[in-house]
Amino acid sequence: MKKFYLMAAFAFAALTMNAEIKEMTCAEAAAAALELGENETGTDSVAVIGYITNTNGEISRKQQTFYMDDVKGSGLKTFQAYWANVPDPEKPLNVGDKVILKGLLLHYVSSSGSHQAEIKNGDVVVLESVEVSFDTIPVDACEAIEEGLALNNDEYTEDYFAVTGIVANQPTFNSYSQTTFNLECETATAIFKAYNCAYTDTIALGDEVLVTGKLYNYNGTIEIKNGKVELLSAGDVVVDTIPVTVSEAVAVGKALEKGAETKDVYVITGYVDSIQSAWSESYGNISFYMTDDMAVHNYDFLAYRVKCDAETAAKIVPGTKVSVTAGIQRYYKEATDELPEKDLVETTSGGILELSTLSAVENVTTTIINDNKRYNVLGTVVDEQYNGVVIMNGKKFIQ
Repeated sequence: MKKFYLMAAFAFAALTMNAEIKEMTCAEAAAAALELGENETGTDSVAVIGYITNTNGEISRKQQTFYMDDVKGSGLKTFQAYWANVPDPEKPLNVGDKVILKGLLLHYVSSSGSHQAEIKNGDVVVLESVEVSFDTIPVDACEAIEEGLALNNDEYTEDYFAVTGIVANQPTFNSYSQTTFNLECETATAIFKAYNCAYTDTIALGDEVLVTGKLYNYNGTIEIKNGKVELLSAGDVVVDTIPVTVSEAVAVGKALEKGAETKDVYVITGYVDSIQSAWSESYGNISFYMTDDMAVHNYDFLAYRVKCDAETAAKIVPGTKVSVTAGIQRYYKEATDELPEKDLVETTSGGILELSTLSAVENVTTTIINDNKRYNVLGTVVDEQYNGVVIMNGKKFIQ
């Protein structure tokens, strides 16, 4: 034990040798973080010492998220370590571990208006490690939903579950060898979701799979987050790929139940209306609104987290004609005291993006039209709210 504490002391010294780092309790760190402006990050590194009180026990990309408090076993979520760098990527941290978390304080405010004191992507040193053994409980998807609904919102089970079921929708995949999909349960009103789970074999709609991890209640959706997926048997479901316009895609989405998504895959063709979320280098995706007509701005269809590289993302500007291949889902979030209800049709994340084969130059004619109307480089009439290159009465300018 003395050797363990000595090693931890050396590790902590290595973290602090290059700069003066203030040590703080979890309560002190939480108070200091919440004094910052909303979504503001502090400028000086701190070292927060405390006990892990809540975690899903899973590591993703050599990082783990957990909550801390000054009292061991309190269960309080006083301070959050958000995707912290763990010392051993093969050994998850557990509830009861005493750790030092080093990084910059952040006052995070979510889209729903909740406030969280945290350190994002900090470094962890383990001072005391508890030995924990968990049962792995075999269940089907319906039983997993029943177990998960007994949890409070944003709470994990202590035990691990091995959930067997049939993939109910077209899975999405990210660049970190993780997949997201739902499992079928016809008798439940809630959804079971395998969220960003590691896989070896490619998973498809209709496959029988085994998902292992801790159950998590996320606003009534029961998940295993950052767990592991094993393919038990391949299904024989034939997935249709259906070409549609943006307005047709909106109609498909609005016909779905709130929170549901299609089993079929759609090729949605239209124009980029505006960018909702800029291209992310970390995740290799971009989100943008689509329309059939650049003169009409409805913002009722979102191409959500579509996969592409930096070169392609640079071409995604208002007026660009694109096709996105993905499922269609109806995203729904109830109104809160701070925010209105959100009911939006969008693609499932991870869609495949294809630019129009015709370039903007090939679509521009040499005829000068003096009709006092605004046209984009594709020859579509746009209004005064359009952002981008505009041609009017033979003159080109940026609006």
